Amino acid sequence: MDKIITGHEMIAREVNSGKKKNIFSKSIPWIIGSSVLVYLIWRIEPQSLIKALSNAQLLVYIPALLIFVYFSFLIDTQNLQALMKHFGHMFSFAESMVIRGASYLILVVDYTLGMGSVIYFLKETRKIPLLQGTAIMIYYNYINQIALLLLAAAGYILLGMSLPWLSKGLILCILLLCLTILAIGVVKHSNISFINRLKKAALMQSFVDSSLQVYLLNTIYRTGYYFTYVLFFYAAVKAFGMDIPFITLIAYVPLILLIISIPVSPFGLGTSQAAMLFLFKDYGSQPQILAFSLAYSVSVLLLRALIGAYYYWIMAGRITLNKGLKEGG
Repeated sequence: MDKIITGHEMIAREVNSGKKKNIFSKSIPWIIGSSVLVYLIWRIEPQSLIKALSNAQLLVYIPALLIFVYFSFLIDTQNLQALMKHFGHMFSFAESMVIRGASYLILVVDYTLGMGSVIYFLKETRKIPLLQGTAIMIYYNYINQIALLLLAAAGYILLGMSLPWLSKGLILCILLLCLTILAIGVVKHSNISFINRLKKAALMQSFVDSSLQVYLLNTIYRTGYYFTYVLFFYAAVKAFGMDIPFITLIAYVPLILLIISIPVSPFGLGTSQAAMLFLFKDYGSQPQILAFSLAYSVSVLLLRALIGAYYYWIMAGRITLNKGLKEGG
């Protein structure tokens, strides 16, 4: 009996230890993001930041923000609907809106978890297997990175810029992108036994099944989605006294979004502010840039969280109803 009790105690300790490690691992991004943010505010001085925020033209910023969040959500919904259609899953626009909207509540905290929530919603509402849903979301994320890189490269070419760090970074990213596309082509058309086994892997199916036309079409859709960010930045920075050329934003905004997508801090907290301070340094004072970056992060996060909360409530009701019907309730 003592041995059984001891065994239960050991299991309980392991479970508690696992929970503590999980809490600690989840808190690391918040610690990193908030530390960077506190350092930036301290370095610039809070008084200057408060003055820049108080001087912001809200009658310019708020309409631009509301239009951006609304239309980018509609475009994001259409992109998801088109993606699922290409893989044989027909969704109405309203259904796609619920799935994408519900994921926003989780997406504002962690980009990866937000993608994972879409996989879960697809399984619960459409019975799409987890592996298949994961493969589609990996493909979707891959297309996102392509769209951002292409947009940044287009802006760089239009600007005729000669920044060594940006040139080297874009060349490296484009080379990696070309190698990835080449690897996908080899997997799709090779008859080597190892490659044939790789083709059958569940996580590769979305890449194998996708035609060149589908790749191009989804890339165009996502490029259009990210272009709304450029339009928003062009209008919104003016509210904080900055006049940044439109072509410059085509090159810089995708880079900022790529940095935000790196899962080192929640919603790019701290990292996005650092990126904007570096990239926009020639177009405004540090307090102006930091004020805009904070306003952007907080306002977009709050509005998307509200959208997410509404659609998550709808999604939770549907999942509960489906489970009730399945159990004969």
